[in-house]
Amino acid sequence: MNDVMALYIESLSPEEREHLQKLANSSDLIQARWARIILLSDRGIGVPKIADTMGISSATVRSRIKAFNAQRMDALERGSSPGRPETISPSLGDKFAALMREREPRDFGWADTGWTLDMLVKVATLEGWVESISREGVRLALRKSKHSYRKLKHWRKKNKVQSTVADHPEIT
Repeated sequence: MNDVMALYIESLSPEEREHLQKLANSSDLIQARWARIILLSDRGIGVPKIADTMGISSATVRSRIKAFNAQRMDALERGSSPGRPETISPSLGDKFAALMREREPRDFGWADTGWTLDMLVKVATLEGWVESISREGVRLALRKSKHSYRKLKHWRKKNKVQSTVADHPEIT
């Protein structure tokens, strides 16, 4: 004898059923899926059959039915999703810009005279600014802080030449 307890929603009021049918056809695909789960359960269809019919896991169906039984229509409201935390900030871009203006790769033991994205990645991790960052991450950080990698790359050379000429009027 199988003593497995079936899980169904508690009976719907006519108003709830009407609202669920509207949600089931809405453009919000997640709310529509949740509403369909509830409507199918209201018809007496079991969790495994609903999951199979909708192509979702039984755990999802069970959690939606339990949430509906506990919160009724409030269970169909979608909360805001916080999203991924921001890891690249404008202040990081300002650090890169200051580094490119004030220091040279030679200060870090590199023979190169100009900054590359790979060098900036290494400096950011060595200095502990970030745990890891990609070349594109460096470019994005600079862009967020209203700086341009391309302009900064040549800034030091351009300003070095201008200061040399200004310091030595006999060159002109």
